[in-house]
Amino acid sequence: MSSLLATSPRPSQSRSVGLAATLLAVAILGGEAAAQTWSITELHYQLGRALRPHPVIPSGAQHILTLQHASGWKYGENFFFTDLLCCTQAADRDIYLEWYPYLDLGSLAGRDLSWGPVQGIGPLGGVNWAAQAKVLKITPGFRFRLRLPGFAFANLDYLYLVDRSAGLAAGGAPSESGSHLVDFNWKRPFQLGGARLSLEGHGEWRGPRSTELGTTAPHWILLQPQLRLDLGSLLGAQPGRLHAGIEFHVWKNKYGFADADEILPQLLLVWGF
Repeated sequence: MSSLLATSPRPSQSRSVGLAATLLAVAILGGEAAAQTWSITELHYQLGRALRPHPVIPSGAQHILTLQHASGWKYGENFFFTDLLCCTQAADRDIYLEWYPYLDLGSLAGRDLSWGPVQGIGPLGGVNWAAQAKVLKITPGFRFRLRLPGFAFANLDYLYLVDRSAGLAAGGAPSESGSHLVDFNWKRPFQLGGARLSLEGHGEWRGPRSTELGTTAPHWILLQPQLRLDLGSLLGAQPGRLHAGIEFHVWKNKYGFADADEILPQLLLVWGF
């Protein structure tokens, strides 16, 4: 997580904030007007310990409790998650959330806009927020929904991060200029014998940006692939309700520190409901 500018927006930033706010409002109102076509809600528990020491990387056991929801309706999709991070040091504890509504232009126009591997395209907005770090980002952008063989879904997203954070003056993380972010998120189910598994997660690149300290934060790369085993497929229970697996979290230049590379293998439990 990193923070964004706390000053008044420049004209280009005002347009970006307005676009994101409009997109959020349309997604909320539209979601209420149209019935959901699908919905997945999960509770995750992750436990791990970082392999490399650094002042911005927690040294003890990390416990993360996540509530995650994804749903689709006639004209698009919604996705959000909330993380409760609990570590040995109080400074590493936080509540963090992200929300991303998406509108599909083909569904809105009533036309098939797919071509090649691209199944759909449309505006994607969002909000990133962290309590203790006092981070707030508005994230206008767009999404390419991809059609890849064997994948349950695959998306290529572009977002521009507009800073609305409190900054150092309010006791938060240093404020930063706007920056670009590209994210690939996916789910690839497969079977091994009688067991149902999936490889899913996301990988993102965030571009360099300047900070209120007068420094330049380098790009970062964040990879969070998960390997899940559907326990219901082994126990004869309802599939999709209980998963166990691992997440291999790799964060190069964490928070924009050039020498902070976090490697964090985690045990993973998922309850779907």
